[in-house]
Amino acid sequence: MRILDITADTAIKNIVLYLKPEEAKDLYASLGALLNRNDFNNHEHIDDATYEHEITVVLYDEQNIESLNERSKKIILQDM
Repeated sequence: MRILDITADTAIKNIVLYLKPEEAKDLYASLGALLNRNDFNNHEHIDDATYEHEITVVLYDEQNIESLNERSKKIILQDM
């Protein structure tokens, strides 16, 4: 697991997610879609109702990261 604070462009180790039931359902569905497709080349976005907050989820395999951008590779391989 890697967590990136996009705004600060830094890896973080610990987060708390406060989700409304509908947001939790969206996250669950997005993760299920990625897992069912075994899709390492795409990502999913989960937004709140006002589009002010967003979670982006990516399914990755450390042995297969060629399709990711350089920032993503760095956080996966170096956790920074």
